[in-house]
Amino acid sequence: MRRRGFTLIELLVVIAIITILVGLLLPAVQRAREAASRIKCANNLKQLALAAHNYHDVYDRLPGGADAGSPRYTTLFVELLPYCEQDPLYRQWDFANPSTNYIGANCRAATLVPILTCPSQPIDPNPYQTINGPVALTAYGGNGGSVAFPPALATADGMFHLTGPQSKPQPNQRGVNFLAVTDGLSGTLLFGERLVTDGNLDSFLLAPITPAPDPPIFGMRGYCLWAPYPGPNASAGLLSPQALINSRLPTSWSPPPPPPPGFPPLPPPPVPWGPLSSLWWARLGAYGSMHPGGVNVALADGSVRFIRASIPQPVMYALSTRAGGEVVPGDY
Repeated sequence: MRRRGFTLIELLVVIAIITILVGLLLPAVQRAREAASRIKCANNLKQLALAAHNYHDVYDRLPGGADAGSPRYTTLFVELLPYCEQDPLYRQWDFANPSTNYIGANCRAATLVPILTCPSQPIDPNPYQTINGPVALTAYGGNGGSVAFPPALATADGMFHLTGPQSKPQPNQRGVNFLAVTDGLSGTLLFGERLVTDGNLDSFLLAPITPAPDPPIFGMRGYCLWAPYPGPNASAGLLSPQALINSRLPTSWSPPPPPPPGFPPLPPPPVPWGPLSSLWWARLGAYGSMHPGGVNVALADGSVRFIRASIPQPVMYALSTRAGGEVVPGDY
């Protein structure tokens, strides 16, 4: 009798064929998954742009990036909550006593808002712990103009900036009216993506920095909050073109080498804040994403585009100002 079955050579051939097929299939699955995530991200930005337009229809202006000094403290994404299917959360928000939004078991600021997260950039569902309380992150930011942060250096020439009695660079700034966008709504950024992690930047939290930075510095995630706590860092959620798309801090801090045996450790040399500050502020406002090749943005007319990471920097500056008079090429 002949025994039925595969020979060893036949089995090895079948395994080899399956391995090749799996190797060909996996990249295709990953590309399909990323394409779906990119579409979902673009839809989030579309919804945010529509929410901003609906807000403008009601108040004849856009919301501010964050309030400075008014009795009613609010921020950009807090104001847009009723217009992106988050009205219950908005109704719970305490505008008169903002600190209550960051404490307690039902901390409102710690609520993860799905429309503010990108599927390609996994965000821990657990809130980020700050010195003021737990706060949820966002992968998006508003266009803060050519320079968005810190407030003392802000140009307020984008679509969002500080408002209120203590706003900078001018007091009592108000939200932007679309009539002020003389560069055209289709040629001006409204929202964009940002990277919420940067190991190089976070490494400096362990370094002795002198003089003490003003405003105080946090880890990268501490600036990517949809409801930042009142204070000098509240406008850090705004974006600017000072750094290249997908830029990370170009340097990192390394601790000094351990001393030889028997010698006491020496204190690490302080890092001068002067040279680091310009890199730090530029990095915080950088546009960025986990999508290969570029970043999703929403324009002020409500449309969504994918901008290549190789876009010339002058074009990004032109897209970031609302009344700069620049000519934006159509093929960016």
